Amino acid sequence: MTSLKRCACVAAALLLAASSMIAQAQAGWPAKPVRLIVPSAPGTAPDIMARLLGEKLGRIWNQQVIVEDKPGAGGLIGLAGVKNGDKDDHVFVFAPASVYTLTPYMFKSAIVDIVRDFVPVAMVGVSPMMAAVSVDSPASTLAEVIALAKKDPDKFVVSTTTQYSVPHLAVDMLGRAAGTPLRAIPYSSSGQSIAAVVGGDAQMLIDGVPPIDPMVKGKRLKAIAIFSEARVPNRPALPAAAETYPSLVINGWFGVVALRGTSAAAIERVNRDMATVLAMPDVVERLDALGVYPKTMTPAQFGEYWSGERARWEKVLKDVGAQPVLQQ
Repeated sequence: MTSLKRCACVAAALLLAASSMIAQAQAGWPAKPVRLIVPSAPGTAPDIMARLLGEKLGRIWNQQVIVEDKPGAGGLIGLAGVKNGDKDDHVFVFAPASVYTLTPYMFKSAIVDIVRDFVPVAMVGVSPMMAAVSVDSPASTLAEVIALAKKDPDKFVVSTTTQYSVPHLAVDMLGRAAGTPLRAIPYSSSGQSIAAVVGGDAQMLIDGVPPIDPMVKGKRLKAIAIFSEARVPNRPALPAAAETYPSLVINGWFGVVALRGTSAAAIERVNRDMATVLAMPDVVERLDALGVYPKTMTPAQFGEYWSGERARWEKVLKDVGAQPVLQQ
């Protein structure tokens, strides 16, 4: 046998052995209940989604998936608990994009560094922002709304939720894309933001799909655009903002990460089985009601996406002059 053939045989044997080890590790995982830490409050979209996905994953794994809500400090309290807790392959974090993209900039912590201490596991889905106006508004398209804003900029107000949230920052991004400054007023809740438009104190609002959709169906608001790459399922008549401003894609999203050092076998198993769950028709239907559209990626692809999103939102935060908060 030539040396080249011997090398090829050795390489093939090593690859087969490695594949066998991974398969054996995956077959033995999970060996106990899996904890899914959600750094958000009970009853919020991340909590609801985590329980839905956890229940489905638990059936596949024949193990209980325990969802634990640990909100606070932009998600840092929950993340710090994972970092300082027991180190094993059965603890994962499920969180919205704001925790992964806005928190690293807005909350500077000596205790936990999301980018340094955690690794990507699975992308779950995207949740595009939506723009709406009062049913009495003369505008029915995003272009017509921008025309109103340009005509009378001092009186044109966009209501959003929470300063430096994704909806709030979306106003600045829309204004830059349209070439006209837009005045955003952040309210403490979606209900207050919606009431401002219905009552005439604001001319447009930007928020996620769930709070706006019932008001559209109740004919209190008129949806004019969704900030996704293209039109979304079940809402084919609603234009994507990208049809007017091609660069304007503003998605919230949800993903799973794990503490650095978690085994590759556990990460691959969670990623693979999450993709299986996200293809289930009843899961797709439940997520649609939350304005979330499944989007799966490999851990490596998710890592690249996360890195790009983090850089993008850091620039937006700097553009609006957001000042980071120091955490101990």
